Amino acid sequence: MIFNKVNKGLRIWFFIVYVGLLTTLSLLPSSDLPSVKLFPYADKLIHLCMYAGFTFLMMWAWPGFFKKDKQLIPLFAVLFYGLGMEILQDMGHVGRSFELTDVAANTLGYLPGWLAYRLFS
Repeated sequence: MIFNKVNKGLRIWFFIVYVGLLTTLSLLPSSDLPSVKLFPYADKLIHLCMYAGFTFLMMWAWPGFFKKDKQLIPLFAVLFYGLGMEILQDMGHVGRSFELTDVAANTLGYLPGWLAYRLFS
């Protein structure tokens, strides 16, 4: 499968670029973000999807590392990274605030990211 034949350096690069984009989007002032209301809590679904991508790309970048007892490392990475972004949003005073429900949605993103990685690998 072509998915597994991508160069490891390129996979790591994808992950790093993704984290950079995720960080940038997380720390932008709220006035710079679109305010489209698709349905109630759509922003939580977006958080979940973004952190599913984080999990998937992390596991894809280092496929041999996250085996057996190390499969939960990406979960803790998602939890602490998402928590850190929420804290930085609150400290930034740019119209963003800390939301525990965002931390929960970010953390729940681990599961679909992990499942997608398992399906494709």
